[in-house]
Amino acid sequence: MNTELIVLYKQLEKMEQTKEVLQLKEQIKERIYQQLRMNFLDVIGAGRVIGYEELQQELNKAIELLEIQIKI
Repeated sequence: MNTELIVLYKQLEKMEQTKEVLQLKEQIKERIYQQLRMNFLDVIGAGRVIGYEELQQELNKAIELLEIQIKI
């Protein structure tokens, strides 16, 4: 993920939510979603090399980490 985009998004959240700020936030979110989709395609490509069962195990570990972050 592009850390700069995430930092910018968080900064925009603290600003007055004008029309321009809301538009920028929406554009940043769309860009982050695009990057996420591309990362998933890369992960699936890695699964072709390491095997899909191994990939599934790694994704399960990632889900566990995500669940920890949600609780924080």
